[in-house]
Parts: sequence; structure tokens; C-alpha cells
Amino acid sequence: MISEVIYCDEETAMNLAEIEKLIFNTAWDHKVIKEKINNKRFKYWVYKEEEKIKGYLGIQFLEEEVEILGIGVNPEFRRKKIANDLMEHFIKYFETSKYKKIILEVRESNKIAKDLYSKFGFEYNSKRKKYYVDEDADVLVREKIYV
Repeated sequence: MISEVIYCDEETAMNLAEIEKLIFNTAWDHKVIKEKINNKRFKYWVYKEEEKIKGYLGIQFLEEEVEILGIGVNPEFRRKKIANDLMEHFIKYFETSKYKKIILEVRESNKIAKDLYSKFGFEYNSKRKKYYVDEDADVLVREKIYV
């Protein structure tokens, strides 16, 4: 089940930081995650089953856009469409929000993530050289479609 983290307590922050540590070379400290969510500059959704966080999607609010900071799924629970479900949930939020654009960076070599983003209408925008120190990042964008 997907839910928004309205208030981030210590345990939730530690669980989110732990998932990041399992997945990424760099991860925010749990205290930073807690502070950012609770002061409303960031929004996180979590995918939980049996009270265990299995994945998350985090965004940061900018002027007229939001930036996806990360989508993380505990490696133990991958290939169960958790990232897909989180993206679907987020896109529904975005389509009814005041924001006009979503931006994100993704490792140039991360084909699985790039395929997921493509499925949700993200398009290549630019490249950030050595964004990940050891690798370039592709910047992807999805703009709101007005009818």
C-alpha cells in the first residue's frame, strides 16, 4: 500500500535512510530526511506491506516544478512493480498539482530506471557531466499536458 509521509518520525527516517544505503553509493542521513520532510520542502511516499517500508519515492518542490530526488526499492523486493506503482501514484499527484514540470537525474547506465521513466512520458533533456562523480547523469523531463 502506498501512503504519503505526512509526518516523518525517527523510525521512518531511519528506514528510508537504510533503503538508500542499500541502493545508492551516497545516502542522506536519517536526520536530514526527517528534517526535510517535516518542514514541507520535500514530500515522500512509501510503499508498505505488513508495516515494512519496501520502497519510496521522494520529491523536492521548486518554483513551478518538482524534482524527483529518488525512487528506491529494497533489493529484496525488486521486480514486484513497486517502483511502477509509486510512479503511477506520483504522476496522479502531479497531474492535479500546480506544478508544470518534473525533472530528475538518472545514471547514464541505469537502463532499467530510464525505461521506467520513459514509460511515464519522461524525455531526455540534457546531460550533467560527472554528476555521480564516476558517471554522467541524464536529465529527464516530463511537462504537464494541458488539454
